[in-house]
Amino acid sequence: MWIKRGMVLILVIIAIFFAGCTEKPIENETLGAEEVSSEGPLNSTEWNNKGVDLFVSGRAEEALVAYDKATEIDPQNVYAWYNKGIAYSYLGRYEEALQAYNKTTEIDPQDANAWLTKADALNNLERYEEAIEALDKALELDPQFAYAWYNKGVVLEKLGKSDEAQVCYDKAKELGYSA
Repeated sequence: MWIKRGMVLILVIIAIFFAGCTEKPIENETLGAEEVSSEGPLNSTEWNNKGVDLFVSGRAEEALVAYDKATEIDPQNVYAWYNKGIAYSYLGRYEEALQAYNKTTEIDPQDANAWLTKADALNNLERYEEAIEALDKALELDPQFAYAWYNKGVVLEKLGKSDEAQVCYDKAKELGYSA
């Protein structure tokens, strides 16, 4: 259980990093259908940032509403799709998380983090072979991605491939990962 919570925490940190910072302050904490800042209606980036703020404050369901608004305004907002996936994963809604991560990898197929989080959703859905494929894609994009190596080891162990899993764990450790 602690590994799963640790993975979610790491995903949240990654999401916050990729969310960027808000250029305009968002003063109102409620989610009104016609939410506006002092400079007019919120744009997609501002809705995404509002979602991050809500998620970090423990309001994942409300964050999802904000991410939905962000993706309605700009269906190509990769950060909003990514963050939506993280929120769904946090809530244990892995099918919905997978849909969001699929959209993320469709928009930006070169993002190793997106492939890692997609693999995490697949792993939670016990779709291990597909999780390995997603992890392989992440590692193809970033062979030094220690966390992806570690996760590949976890999934390989679930498939009963202990020797291959150990190779992945060793590679993750070599790259600086410590569990």
